This record gives sequence, structure tokens and C-alpha cells, in this order.
Amino acid sequence: MARPERARAQRRRFLLPLAALAVAAASVLATSAPANAAATFTTQAPRATGAIKVGSKVTAVFPTWKPTPTAKGYRWLRDGKSISGATKSVYTPAAADRGHRLSLMIIGAKNGYTQATRTKDLGVVAPADAPKATVAPALHGSARVGGTLSTTNGTWNVTGLSVRYQWLRNGSIVSGKTKNTYVLTSSDRGTTIAARVIVSKAGYADGSARTAVTGKIAGVAAAFSGNGTFAVGSKIKPGTYYSGSTNGCYWARLSGASGSFDEIRANDLGSGQRIISISPGDKYVEFSDCGSWYPISGAGPRLSKIPASGVYKVGQQIAPGTWRTSFTDGCYWETRASGYGGFEDVIANDYIDGRGSTTVTISSSVYAFETSYCGTWTKVG
Repeated sequence: MARPERARAQRRRFLLPLAALAVAAASVLATSAPANAAATFTTQAPRATGAIKVGSKVTAVFPTWKPTPTAKGYRWLRDGKSISGATKSVYTPAAADRGHRLSLMIIGAKNGYTQATRTKDLGVVAPADAPKATVAPALHGSARVGGTLSTTNGTWNVTGLSVRYQWLRNGSIVSGKTKNTYVLTSSDRGTTIAARVIVSKAGYADGSARTAVTGKIAGVAAAFSGNGTFAVGSKIKPGTYYSGSTNGCYWARLSGASGSFDEIRANDLGSGQRIISISPGDKYVEFSDCGSWYPISGAGPRLSKIPASGVYKVGQQIAPGTWRTSFTDGCYWETRASGYGGFEDVIANDYIDGRGSTTVTISSSVYAFETSYCGTWTKVG
């Protein structure tokens, strides 16, 4: 009976080592790489050809990888984020890309290899080339004070443009003038004028083209001229006018034409530029040696110095402020409230005899300043 029990005991001792061996083998397999693990590529970063700017085609260049991928993919990124639909080897930056960083990602795949990616920053997307004018803009209108100039837009090699305008006086931008029309003022007299047309479109650099330059802008056309007595009406209309420089101009506003002294409503005699305001109540005006008369709106540009003799519009021809002069043989000056010439229009005046100098402060409320043989006035304050 003892033999069978020993046999069972021996069998148990034989099976235990086999179970322990199985556990050890499983542990080794669990910590070792599988026999069919994927290999890895030897990669290089991509390149791209073409200008990095809006509207210019950019082509991806897939470099040599080892081994060569059997499948290749592309992703284009804006500021690090994928651009929707941009998955081909060629990409044309759009207006939305302007000013943003463009990157190229390439993807390589092959059976038995881990899929790999490489990314290249291509730089900031520049704007598309500025539109160019195929036909330059052109000016139309009257090139004299009081006239209006207008500019065409020209013709451009790009459509869908927005347009804005600048006006140039002697080559410098005139502040605040941004329409396609320009009314010439006394400040433009003797200068040259041109217009610049500036075009814009999303994604493009701004384009511009300039018109031809005018000749020197003429003064306003004369309203009337000549010596004699004239009825106020169709030819000579109520309003304020200035004359050219004269050696001795006489004018009178008249209530009638009989020659009576009582018909003189106001008059003036003096050298240099003169100013007259003709009232709707005037029946006639008389002129002698005054030359041509021009609307006061065309007077200018503003003087840097006041000549020795004449009547000048404050604010338009001369600036308010303090003026000083020296003279050799007497000086008369006067500030006026209007151009009608009546005694009631005189605000202040003075006469200094002989040689000397004087200073006058001209308020902005003064309408006109008259000077007679006072030498040249210089602004000192």
C-alpha cells in the first residue's frame, strides 16, 4: 500500500517546477518589445518655393526621408492652426492670411513605420503687390481762385477697389481735402495743384497714382473795371470787392447820379489795394484810376508783411495780432468795422508826423486795416 502514495507525491514535485517556469516566461514576454514593432523614419524639415504673400502660389517641397514614405500628406497652418481645406502641396495665401505667420506641415507614412510629421515656419504673409494704374487719373475744371477742380479715378489693373483722395498744393498735402472735388481759394493763388488717387483692397498693398500738375493758379476773375459812374444792378452787383495795387484810387457810393454832394453815401481815396462794399441801397458807384475789382472771397493768400499803403481784409489777407512799423515821413493807420467806407465804420486811427515807429494791435473782430505811407509792417505778436 505504501508504493502508490509515493508515486503521487513524486508527481506533485514534478508539476510545481513546470508551473513556475510558465509564470517566468510570461513575465519576460510582457517586458520585451514585440517582434513586429513599427520602425521610425529618418526625417528632414520641408521647404517651400514661391513668394510668401497674398495671391502668390507657394509650393511645398517634400525632402528626402529614409525610407521613402509611400504616402505623403500636407497641412498649411496660419499662426499654428490648420487652415480649413489647405491639404495640398500648393497653397495660395488669401487676404485673411495677410500679416499672419504661415507654416507648412508634411506627413509621411509607410507600412511597418510610425507615421511622422515635420513643420516649417515660412514667415509672415506679405500683402499682394499694390494695384497699378493703367490709365492715370486726370483733372478737370477751372484753375483759378473760385473755380472747382475734379479728378477722375483712372483705370487700374485690379477690380473691386475702394478709392480715397488727396490734394497737393505745391507738392504738399492739403489738410482736410479728401473728396474728388476741390474748390480753389485765395490760399491756392500762385501755387500749383494736383490730386492723388489712392486705392485699397483687402490683402493688397495700397496703390496710388497722381494727376498732372496744374499751372500756377490764377486769381479770381475780375468782377468789373473801368472809370466812370455805373448803375448798381446787372454788371455791378452788391457785395464786397478789392482792387489791385494802385497809385491813387477814388471810389464813391452814390444814392443818385445828379452830381450833388448830398448823394455821396461814402467815398475813399488812397494808394495800394482798396476795398469797397457796395450796398443793395446804392444806386450808383463811381470809380477813378482803380483798375479792376475782384470779389473779396478771392483775396489772398495771407500776407507775411503788410505793405506801406492799402486796405487789407483782416483774417483773410492779414492775421490778427500785434504789428509794428518804422517810417520816415509820417504814418496814418486805421481799423475799420466794414468795407462800406462811412465815418461810423472807423474803429480807431492815428497819425504820427515825421520820422518814427508805431505799434498796433489788430483784433480778430476788425474787418479791415488801412495803412498810408507807414513803411512795411511786421507782425511781432
